[in-house]
Amino acid sequence: MIVYKATNLKNNKVYFCVTSRRFNDAISIQKSRSRMKRRKMKLKPSSRMGIAPFHKALLKYGSYNFSFCVVGKFEQKKDAYAYKEQCIVEFNAMNPDFGYNCTTGGMYSYKMSSEAVERISEANEGKTMPESFVKMMKERIGENHPCYGYKHSEETKANMRLGRLNSNYVPSEETKRKTGLSSKRVWSDEKFKQKMSKKRKEMGLWKGKNNPMYGVRRKGKDNPMYGKVGELHPNYGKKLTDEQKKNLSDKAKTRQAKRKLELIEKYKNMTEKRCSKCKEIKKVDMFYKAKGSLSGLTSQCKACDLKRKMKKKINKKRR
Repeated sequence: MIVYKATNLKNNKVYFCVTSRRFNDAISIQKSRSRMKRRKMKLKPSSRMGIAPFHKALLKYGSYNFSFCVVGKFEQKKDAYAYKEQCIVEFNAMNPDFGYNCTTGGMYSYKMSSEAVERISEANEGKTMPESFVKMMKERIGENHPCYGYKHSEETKANMRLGRLNSNYVPSEETKRKTGLSSKRVWSDEKFKQKMSKKRKEMGLWKGKNNPMYGVRRKGKDNPMYGKVGELHPNYGKKLTDEQKKNLSDKAKTRQAKRKLELIEKYKNMTEKRCSKCKEIKKVDMFYKAKGSLSGLTSQCKACDLKRKMKKKINKKRR
């Protein structure tokens, strides 16, 4: 994977891109795309807004007024995209005054520049869908949908999840208002209300024997994960993210703190204790005090502790 930079010799604006092709092939493809857009413009003027700013500049100034150079070579795809993001920030390439990049350039998730969003908004303002298209989209339900029965692969699901986690999208007040109005419009339908009410009543009756999971054992061989160890485990070889590690660590600390409080409460009114050496249950007076333990007493009774000390003393003399 290589990261290359294109510089406009007329105004010094820059453009960064990642490619897995050879450097000369990548440049030829960029020039070819700009020429293809120009042919489309002659046939359909409304497609002009679909041209990327970099391709527009290639048409306006000519490819001979651009210099191309490789700025980084990487073995991993994610490293190349990370470096591209860094270069875009460093050269401020998302600003139309300094560059031609329209997005932050991330691999899984990216954010469009405010200028690009405004330009797209202006291009689509006032446009309405034809009635035939709206009718066709409404009929694409169930088996009529082209993606009916299609399932995403595990890799695609992981990428989608990672994109959501890395997203810094925050809905605006206008978006929230539109979402609220849409929700109110849906719930104003009496048929929809009755349908949801019926479902809630059915779910409310899922108690005891009416629960579909009643009597279903999930232990031993009845557990779907039984025997799936090593390479058979679905998470084998997958590394936990820093966020997952932090969540697991926080949960473990919470459990330990809870368990510690339970043990302190349990040992508070203790009158007898079992010796870890002789395994006999003796009164609390038969144990030494220990500040380090939760019970405040040693694990061995006084007699067993005395034997241990004597044995240690004899072994020391033999040396």
